[in-house]
Amino acid sequence: MSTSAKRTRAPKASETTAAPISHADQLSALYIREQGKTKMYKHDAWGHLETRFVRTQNVKAWEEKGFVAG
Repeated sequence: MSTSAKRTRAPKASETTAAPISHADQLSALYIREQGKTKMYKHDAWGHLETRFVRTQNVKAWEEKGFVAG
């Protein structure tokens, strides 16, 4: 029976912890990211309202998927 030693791995760059940001900063970043986009809505199979922020030129494609512009 062989014994195996546990190997440790170095954390990936994507796994490093970022400095925490405040809730207000998170909301501000979200608002900036959503500016200039169209809100699309769709009810899923469980009755939940699904929301997507899509680029204006992609509205037609999202409407074909069953979403409604809001």
